[in-house]
Amino acid sequence: MKDSEYLRSGQISAEEKEFLENYDPDKYKKPSVTADVVTLTVDEQDQLCILLIKRGGYPYKGKWALPGGFMNTDEESVTQAARRELFEETGVQDVSLRQLYTFSQPGRDPRMHVVSVAYTALVPKGSLKVRAGDDAWEAEVFRISYDVDGMTFQSDSALVREEDLAFDHAKIIRMAIKRLRSRIKYEPDAFWLLKDKKEFAISELKVIYESILNEKLDLANFRKAFLRDYVDAGRVCSLNKKSNAKRPAMLYSLTEELNEEEI
Repeated sequence: MKDSEYLRSGQISAEEKEFLENYDPDKYKKPSVTADVVTLTVDEQDQLCILLIKRGGYPYKGKWALPGGFMNTDEESVTQAARRELFEETGVQDVSLRQLYTFSQPGRDPRMHVVSVAYTALVPKGSLKVRAGDDAWEAEVFRISYDVDGMTFQSDSALVREEDLAFDHAKIIRMAIKRLRSRIKYEPDAFWLLKDKKEFAISELKVIYESILNEKLDLANFRKAFLRDYVDAGRVCSLNKKSNAKRPAMLYSLTEELNEEEI
């Protein structure tokens, strides 16, 4: 405490300086802080997918979970911890992180009181490449499906239900998807999932909306809303050319900068 920038700043009174120099940091119990990352993308079949890791250590050894881990106190911010843990456990880096929510309910971690700051990362279609590392046995991309019992997560080798996930990670995932479904009504979050934000057809964006909302959308109504909310507003421009698909479609480009990070 004596070596802190705050104490050295000279902008505090003598009384406050004395208080801080004599303050007992062990007066209150300290919860640990972790970062968890809900990493979402779409696969080649335009299905919403999530990145999960299989835990290599206790608690919940062998259970699937979100990438994440403890923040190194006095060395990094929780956002930096999220980026570091995501890379160490999965090899994924250079993604946009948006802070989702802080989960602080006592008992959510059997070891001690752990406060988790959760983030959402949206990765463009076809660009999510993963490898397991650090304390993760495995790292895989799972397709998200819905049934009467809630969500299931299916990879080429595993089927995971919400109740199979470690900690309260099912709750975190549900909140991330709910927030994303709400935000795409007024924010361009869905554009993050496009394979190419600088050259895309309306139909490409439509299927991403459908994968997020888990429902089919009327193309005419979607086109009308797209032109009104993005093209007419100057957020997207027409490239005045068509795709080379079997049924050519007009191509568009996102002109505004997407918000890279929310801390």
